[in-house]
Amino acid sequence: MEKHILSKSTYIKGEQCLKQLYLHKKRAFLRDRMPAERLAIFRRGTHVGIYAQELFPGGIDAGPKHPSQYKKAVEKTALLIQEGQQIIYEAGFQAHKTLILLDILVKNGEAWDAYEVKSSKKLSETYYKDAALQYYILKEAGMKINSFSLIHINDQYIREDNIDINKLFVITDVSKEVEKRYNEVEKKIDSELNILEATHSPKIAIGLHCFKPYTCDFVGHCWKGIEKPSVFDIPAFSLETQFEYYKRQSSLNELLEEPGLSTAQRNQIEVQLSGKEKINLTTESKAILENIIANPKDYIYLKIISFTPALPLYSNTKAYQSLRFALSWLSLGESNENMEFYISSATSNPDLEIEQRLTTLLKDKKAIIYSANQPITNGIELQQTLKDSSYYHPLMKDYSNKSLSKALGIKPPWKGIESDIVAAQYYDEIVRGHKDSKSKKEAIESYLSRELNLLNLYINKLTSTLK
Repeated sequence: MEKHILSKSTYIKGEQCLKQLYLHKKRAFLRDRMPAERLAIFRRGTHVGIYAQELFPGGIDAGPKHPSQYKKAVEKTALLIQEGQQIIYEAGFQAHKTLILLDILVKNGEAWDAYEVKSSKKLSETYYKDAALQYYILKEAGMKINSFSLIHINDQYIREDNIDINKLFVITDVSKEVEKRYNEVEKKIDSELNILEATHSPKIAIGLHCFKPYTCDFVGHCWKGIEKPSVFDIPAFSLETQFEYYKRQSSLNELLEEPGLSTAQRNQIEVQLSGKEKINLTTESKAILENIIANPKDYIYLKIISFTPALPLYSNTKAYQSLRFALSWLSLGESNENMEFYISSATSNPDLEIEQRLTTLLKDKKAIIYSANQPITNGIELQQTLKDSSYYHPLMKDYSNKSLSKALGIKPPWKGIESDIVAAQYYDEIVRGHKDSKSKKEAIESYLSRELNLLNLYINKLTSTLK
């Protein structure tokens, strides 16, 4: 059996952008470093796929243990079929130099039912393209297929005592849809294989496809010719609007002459052109800050972290429900030594524990928080001051706490947590009994501390203009 050239993931890369496919296969060294946030999302999907196997218990896993064993996966699958195995997980097939690993294959009479598992709450066009490719390879590999279905999470299911596997997942038969795309898949495979025979990558301009449906791994390479600063450094414009101005070759100076600019858009353009931060408090922001200066003892800095497990881990919760699991707090004017932390042990629903602690903490205090996934009584969200451009810095490319930290010179320790998404992933691993749970908990505490420090520095910067 010849070595495959395409796989499900590389085929989808080619669907998004043929240049991305070429660079992935031929110039992988140009790839951007994968953000920890994206890696955390990928890991989440693996747990769902394994859990969904319980819909069809008793199967044998034919999947490779290492990328070098893809050929063995195909051979093992063929052997299991020959031996009469009725259910196969990670079944490997190859045709037209393209390899697939189907999540679940179930014998049904003289033919087979194919199932692909998705960790999402709904089906997207990309998933249909994925399914169409797998159906095509199965048929071309000589398999007789009764049906092809996509399995995804039912986010309306509420867990009671134990998880009801049949209510947790939704199974959608997409056989008619993938059959309609059969010839289209063949043409696209041929197109992608032809591209990979070229000596140079195809000339494809940057566009929305760089981020949809997924952020490309080669943005750093393809975008290196974009002059700095540019319209892409103005988060007050939507991505679609940024590309409209980019195609018009509008400079930032020219954009300042555009009619109808919002205050935030104008401020951000001016900051990027000057290269200097700007504080331009709105009336509302000014009133809030003046009250903080006058009554500091009424406020505490607060940081809350949530995670959204793909599976409902606790009774009366749903899949992907946001659950708060950690918080830290510090009264205004106190030293960092007085910071306090709480990270739930997760033996029961952590959100309920956090809610109880917040009720006590905020009984006679107002919270200064960067952003909150859930409404907080007497809470002041500072992220809004960035969105209305009360403050902006040329290093900021969005309104995230990570971006603000960079602007204020807060650097995370080597391999330290830089965002709530990664902190949530660490906690998810702690819940699952990770062998390094202790160090992961320490990393979360370090992140909580830096976040309170961020709030303190930011408030001091804003209030300095009023003193």
